[in-house]
Amino acid sequence: MAYDDAMNPIVIKNWIEIVQGLVTLAATLIGGFWAWSRFVVERGLIPPSQMDLALRTIGCSESATIVEIAVQIQNKGSSALIVSDLRIRLRYLNEKDEIRIIDEPAKAAFGRVNFPHAYVLNNIGMEERVANTRIRSHNSRLGRGEFLLVPHDTFVQPGVGQLYTFATALPRTSSYVLARASFRYEVHPSKIQLGVLKISRKIGMIQYSLDHVREPHSIERTFKIGDGRELADSPMPSS
Repeated sequence: MAYDDAMNPIVIKNWIEIVQGLVTLAATLIGGFWAWSRFVVERGLIPPSQMDLALRTIGCSESATIVEIAVQIQNKGSSALIVSDLRIRLRYLNEKDEIRIIDEPAKAAFGRVNFPHAYVLNNIGMEERVANTRIRSHNSRLGRGEFLLVPHDTFVQPGVGQLYTFATALPRTSSYVLARASFRYEVHPSKIQLGVLKISRKIGMIQYSLDHVREPHSIERTFKIGDGRELADSPMPSS
């Protein structure tokens, strides 16, 4: 009798509808969690951004060349992007320097052109130093040839391309400049955000962790001093 009831078409249809409902509910819950987790992570931790870097020659004297480095950060997310520790690093080649390739395999720059001079005019910035800043309530340690663009945390509104500039001078003998800009996301996750991040990473919804997020977001480009094309090929505004 029980077997006959189980094989009843109406009973089978009811079970199929129940299973279909459970599958739909599970898919809805998974999709909802995916969308919500992406929103929580992006909204509170890491709005997507794009950074670009340009350099132009302002003018020259007998001993120096004035250059302007421009860094543009585009906020492509839906919430304000908090930019922390925004800095640049400058290295250059003099016109009479021999071009050398870094041939030490242990170095991250292995195989790249060596730009030996890590400072600006009058050897300023040659030494490592600590800068007095208001970044996360402590000072910033700067390496050779590094300079802060903003001595405090700043922000970029959604859809805005914020421009930061740094005018300095290099020796007149400088010919090529290797410029690097970087910033850190200001990350202070709540317990809910941490939980969502861990769960999303474990089930494969996202492929990164907070350790990845805390690494500096950077860009590096090389420029020829005074060739007149420093900004012409860049999508950045020239002012």
